[in-house]
Amino acid sequence: MYDKVTGRSRGFGFVYFSEDDSASHAKDAIDGKALLGRPLRIIFAHEGVRGAPVVVPRLHHSGNASSNEPGD
Repeated sequence: MYDKVTGRSRGFGFVYFSEDDSASHAKDAIDGKALLGRPLRIIFAHEGVRGAPVVVPRLHHSGNASSNEPGD
């Protein structure tokens, strides 16, 4: 994937497999391997979630996750 403005690589891409088993084997084979001195991080994208909000719990100083409710 390339940035539309700068034309530089955005650092990620997509690969489609016709079979889930093939995708799993490919992920297991290359996840964490180095490419040009940097580790590859392979994750599966989920269809239909583009632009959906992601709620990440906040951590208090005690290290416990809390909800994102106002007043926390």
